[in-house]
Amino acid sequence: MADNSDLEKGILLADKFKEEIGTVSWSWLRPHEKRKVLFRVAAELDLVEVAIAVAEDRTAKVKSWLENSDLTQPTLKQVAIWEKSGGLFLGIIVKPYVFFKETIE
Repeated sequence: MADNSDLEKGILLADKFKEEIGTVSWSWLRPHEKRKVLFRVAAELDLVEVAIAVAEDRTAKVKSWLENSDLTQPTLKQVAIWEKSGGLFLGIIVKPYVFFKETIE
């Protein structure tokens, strides 16, 4: 069971990540894709929850998302579309990784 200090740390981390999420363009994401550290977050997942799980090294949870394709690296087809059309995304860095979600237009 988590004690109060763990709960407080979790709340502080969530608040930190909420502040760090920003709207980014494909041109900002592109270098991270080329370094193979870019991951697309499925629409049903919360970007803050993903960032916390990665930051806290919750390996089983992250592995589950990867296995279920809730976290994926962009496909060549997706990259080609974004290279052509650009687009805006919500993104966050959890070093050394970058996570993004497609914004709803």
